[in-house]
Amino acid sequence: METLKIKALIAKMSMQGVQISPDVLNIILKHNNAVNILEEVINRLSCMEEKPLMITPEVISDIIKINHSEEEFIHASNIPEDIEVVFEPTEHILSKSLSKDFKNYFISRYLHLKKILLTERFDVKGAIDIAKINNIKNRKDIFGNTIKIICIISEKHIGKNHITFSVEDLTGSISVIVPEKNIDLFRKAQRILLNEVVCIEGKILNEGIIVATDIIQPELTKPSNNTNVKQTMYAVLISDLHIGSRYFMRNAFNRFLLWLNGVLGDEKIRRIARCVKYLIVAGDIVDGIGVYPNQEKELAIKDLKKQYEVAAYYFSQIPQHIKVIIIPGNHDATRQALPSTALYKEYAYPLYKLDNVIILGDPAYVKLHGSLFLITHGKSLDDIMLNIPELKYDTPAKAMVELLRRRHIAPVYGGQTLIAPEEEDYMIITKTPHVFHAGHLHTFEYTYYKGVTVVNSGTWQEQTEYMKKMGIYPDPAKAVIINLCNNTVQSVINFKEEKEEVSIYEGF
Repeated sequence: METLKIKALIAKMSMQGVQISPDVLNIILKHNNAVNILEEVINRLSCMEEKPLMITPEVISDIIKINHSEEEFIHASNIPEDIEVVFEPTEHILSKSLSKDFKNYFISRYLHLKKILLTERFDVKGAIDIAKINNIKNRKDIFGNTIKIICIISEKHIGKNHITFSVEDLTGSISVIVPEKNIDLFRKAQRILLNEVVCIEGKILNEGIIVATDIIQPELTKPSNNTNVKQTMYAVLISDLHIGSRYFMRNAFNRFLLWLNGVLGDEKIRRIARCVKYLIVAGDIVDGIGVYPNQEKELAIKDLKKQYEVAAYYFSQIPQHIKVIIIPGNHDATRQALPSTALYKEYAYPLYKLDNVIILGDPAYVKLHGSLFLITHGKSLDDIMLNIPELKYDTPAKAMVELLRRRHIAPVYGGQTLIAPEEEDYMIITKTPHVFHAGHLHTFEYTYYKGVTVVNSGTWQEQTEYMKKMGIYPDPAKAVIINLCNNTVQSVINFKEEKEEVSIYEGF
């Protein structure tokens, strides 16, 4: 039976246009868990934008390492924690006053992203200031010349057969035209957002207008592989509990807590629980008060402090050896504008009293045994959805990828996402994470993008009447398991079933 399974997996790999060399296949077949290794290879291939033509030893080396390490099981309680908070915004927010306007904020955004473009994108070399173009008296001398500028998009107009941008840098402004006949570039231009920082390559017309030939976004560099994990160890990702709501799925969450305590699920699922060292919660711990119209009709607990007391009761049931990292969401007691402070102690004090809980602001960078996690609630994903038409609420990870392309947690200003006029823009993605985690949209999805594991972990709240009006259909009660040996999704466990057991998510 296993031989047939192996043949079927190799055939599935071939259908994706990928071959596996006899040498690599022999390496895999020497292991007792050859089927698991091949399944993990196929799982990774399915999430790759650019698939390799041939499976090499390098592709499978870390997969074999992880599968082999499972045989050398060590309970997570016997592994010392290794946590470094690389950045969280609370201390910066509280120690500095806000600007009177957004001038300094946007200058900071422009300069930081310009530096990223110049240092990490070789195709941006030679970019010039807009003033150098505008100051040339006789534009005939430069007519048809190819130039590059690094600019921020200030206006965007979509015509019948072209898109026009007004762009600026610190030295001036200029107009850019993207003609429809350049189909690929025109499609890229349709997805460019206001206030986005890009490099535009193009040719200059007599009128001092640039006809674009390329638009270069900051994008990501591949994250370094600096994990120091030597044995199987997991981080669990969840978000959007909404404790206090009548629709909070307390039975499912209780099953989740029982699983973390090792008393629920079959042996395979319990084994995963024994390897859990960290739990990361991406906001909306409680449902809050007055967040949306007529919310009080959907509340089981109508006192905000009481909501956090109940939340603390649930979190107190998590085993002490599991470190819990919490950031706020838009339903939580925090500053609603991004970046957001950690939960206000006045309301969330019961959570602060728990010894194994770390409470941070949004966004937060945290290293776990060398693996860098970027955590945000995902408030800005609403604006991304509105401005990029092909994105849908049931594909939230794809919307998160758009943030990575722009190297910014909240690239859209003036939309639904509130942004505070800080002197510095703390929402630039300055470091490429190994794992990017968000919630907010209440639907589950994960993908891989340029070496980054991108996870939107869904919700623990059933569909409310407000969600029905908004056309939101939640995909609830899932826990995403990240293997810290290679920062990929090890499994997704579904706690929704109204029965004693839980199951591995069938889509995995």
